Amino acid sequence: MSMQEAEDLVYRSFLKAQPYIPKSDAARDITLTRRLLDAVGSPDKGMPTILVTGSKGKGSTSRLISSLLSHYGYKVGLFTSPHLISFTERIRVDGVAIPEGDFIRLMTHIRPLIFTLSDRLSQSTYLGPIGINLTIAMLYFQEQKTDIVVIECGRGGRFDDTNVLANTWAVITPIMTEHITQLGPTLKDVTWHKLGIVKPMTQHVIIGKQEGLSLKELMSTKELVGKQLHAFGTAFHTDVVHLTMKGTHFDVYTQLAEYPQLRLSLLGNFQAENAAVAIQTVETIIGEKLAIQVVKACFRHVRWPGRCEIVSTQPTIILDGAIHRDSAYYLQDIVNMLHPTSVTTLVMVSKDKDYSGVISACADFSDAIIMTAPEHSHKYFPKDALDIVSKYRVKSQGIFPLRRALSYAKACDPELILIVGTQTAIGEVQALLGNSLENIGR
Repeated sequence: MSMQEAEDLVYRSFLKAQPYIPKSDAARDITLTRRLLDAVGSPDKGMPTILVTGSKGKGSTSRLISSLLSHYGYKVGLFTSPHLISFTERIRVDGVAIPEGDFIRLMTHIRPLIFTLSDRLSQSTYLGPIGINLTIAMLYFQEQKTDIVVIECGRGGRFDDTNVLANTWAVITPIMTEHITQLGPTLKDVTWHKLGIVKPMTQHVIIGKQEGLSLKELMSTKELVGKQLHAFGTAFHTDVVHLTMKGTHFDVYTQLAEYPQLRLSLLGNFQAENAAVAIQTVETIIGEKLAIQVVKACFRHVRWPGRCEIVSTQPTIILDGAIHRDSAYYLQDIVNMLHPTSVTTLVMVSKDKDYSGVISACADFSDAIIMTAPEHSHKYFPKDALDIVSKYRVKSQGIFPLRRALSYAKACDPELILIVGTQTAIGEVQALLGNSLENIGR
């Protein structure tokens, strides 16, 4: 089996059922993932587990939690999605992606079980891609003898395949109205889906900063009754947040300690808030305040590729996977705080995403916008994007392929080059810059 064949098998059951799948996530049968895990020996049983859900920042928060734990000497498994360059990036131990050979070996091992389970299903039922990948991850984490695992949930929570795991810790990042067809239509409905990761065995619930939700109402919901709750704004908070071309600088305060003068290479006020959630989570795990020198060392060097990430300082290049207007407005806040003398923005948002919204937001802070696209992508990119840019008072042009666009942007010598687009596009930029994502460090 090749790596491509292994990836194809991950999606086989889903693609077969796709035309018949009900729109609501409430119709999902995640017990199939539990059956697959049990069929391979229940590798997750007894493994200390943290589940992370939310509408924004769950990937960054998962990474920050895993990195802090690694710096504390734990051997940590991390499960996230999507990937940027290689599918194996979704499964890491102490920052190192599972080798392709191990992924193929484990997929070969579970392949007969996948066929046995999926081929007996009704046409609208499927063995989820996340569930299959999670099974490989838990087998690999078991082989690697990890001490604890951090699992990023998929779209929702309650009916996400990851929710078959017995998680002692539930981390909930900011919740917003999203995926209304599957989770909505209201914010209350979305919240109900997210709170589904708080189960009887869950002891600690760490809640990130919430904007549209009343914290009082949230903490009184039946899922949270009797749990040890740690909420942003009450149990912990951030202060003195400011951005420079070197990253985000901030202080964190918890009920156990003060963590002043921290710095992340990830940009944005929300990244400071994600870091505060990570600190609070790790405090609940080790049961005491953290050593400030360990926290500083971790945050100073931690990488989470393509998420408001500074990848170069000569010139400063920032990568981010903004694919809709709201996420692009966060970039506007970041640029305003950095005060660069000139900004050239490369936009690579596919046709199925909110490319017009991203262009609109980026036009407010860009001196020039270059519409481009990755050379290798299964996505379709809009042909009218350049026409949309031309409506704004900003220099614009289309340059293809991406390699030429990046070279041109550098030649213009702006103080800041901002690159926004789909994860595939961001992954291609990483490759062009020579950045390996196989080992991103602890």
